[in-house]
Amino acid sequence: MLQLRNFELFNNLDKNTVEDILSHIHSRSFPKKTQIVTEGDDSHSLYFLLEGRVKIYLDDDSGKEIIVNIHEAGDFFGELGLIKSIPRTASVVTLEDSRLGIMPETDFRRCLTCYPEFALNLIENLSTRLIEATETIRKLGLMDVYRRIAVTFLNLSEEVDGIRVINEKLTQQNIASRVGASREMVARILKDLRAGGYISQEDNKIIIHKALPHSW
Repeated sequence: MLQLRNFELFNNLDKNTVEDILSHIHSRSFPKKTQIVTEGDDSHSLYFLLEGRVKIYLDDDSGKEIIVNIHEAGDFFGELGLIKSIPRTASVVTLEDSRLGIMPETDFRRCLTCYPEFALNLIENLSTRLIEATETIRKLGLMDVYRRIAVTFLNLSEEVDGIRVINEKLTQQNIASRVGASREMVARILKDLRAGGYISQEDNKIIIHKALPHSW
């Protein structure tokens, strides 16, 4: 399990500072499919993902869901609501058994005030996320559904023995939620990619056998 002191928020902080900040964080385990945060709830804590994975998502009354991000061990979330003193802007659920470090709001604000280096690390992290979010918006806004799927596959895949493999189990609905499209549209594109020999699915993995075409 990842140690709290290894999170990038604590980079370049002296040992005593890190120890003091860590004293305000308690850890807790959550089973798969536990709702950690619900959009609209009051913001009370900052979360550090020590083990497992969580899904950040938006949904509406009809049940339509858009996946904002997937966080893994080493990521943290929940800071925006604390900084702005606003309700949660998205929901969070565990995708597998997970362990989280939890810092209460009052302690978070105290650490920002007492430790400028900690605050600077947070600002740098938020800046990186903003850049990534801007790029994601650009892709979603300017690309058609096929290109969104292709980019998503490339981002999620890893090279193994000369081919790219997506180890994460992805359903058609999951892909649709990531790229902002209907499940039916995703199903048609995946069917065509399989027929063209571009991808295959084996043991809950997606195998990318050759470079995906630029357009479809």
